[in-house]
Amino acid sequence: MYFYLRGKITLHQKGSIVVDVNGVGYQVLVSHPEDYPLGETMVVYTVFFVREDEQYLVGFKTFEEKALFSKLISVKGVGPRTAIQALGSSSVDKLTEAINSSNLLYLTSLQGVGKKVASQIVLDLRGKLMMDKTKSGDKELDDAMDGLLQFGFTKKEITEVFSSISSRGLKAEEYIALALPKLSSRNKVK
Repeated sequence: MYFYLRGKITLHQKGSIVVDVNGVGYQVLVSHPEDYPLGETMVVYTVFFVREDEQYLVGFKTFEEKALFSKLISVKGVGPRTAIQALGSSSVDKLTEAINSSNLLYLTSLQGVGKKVASQIVLDLRGKLMMDKTKSGDKELDDAMDGLLQFGFTKKEITEVFSSISSRGLKAEEYIALALPKLSSRNKVK
């Protein structure tokens, strides 16, 4: 329902942040509140949960973290709160590596993960976490990047330029229009 929120980070609480989007403050559960600087405008990827007695948003700084979270909650015995605790005790890369190498010792050291749950995670996810870090999760942005590759720019150049562009949620043509002047000026300097 809510793919991401773009707004100013206004408050840190234990295990959550508040994102002000056009005057509305959304409380979002996150694994590392300190990764979201107060006063900064950011994109926070989200997953919305509705339970019988509660509704809440879970947020992520990167699309990769959101994708791993979604895989974790697909495992029997792993709910949203357990998955967010596990991510809070680790990083996406370390957690992915531990799952793919069947490192039960590491997995059981994570908050909220016992031996039975760790075994189930490995059973369900081992070998299925090969994430393509070249994809952003935004189809239009990915299409723009692919289009710029066709113009002869390198993947490294394109990635560097897009990391300096904070606008998100645009059409592929709009992304290209923002990136082309920056890419062209870089090539003139060389």
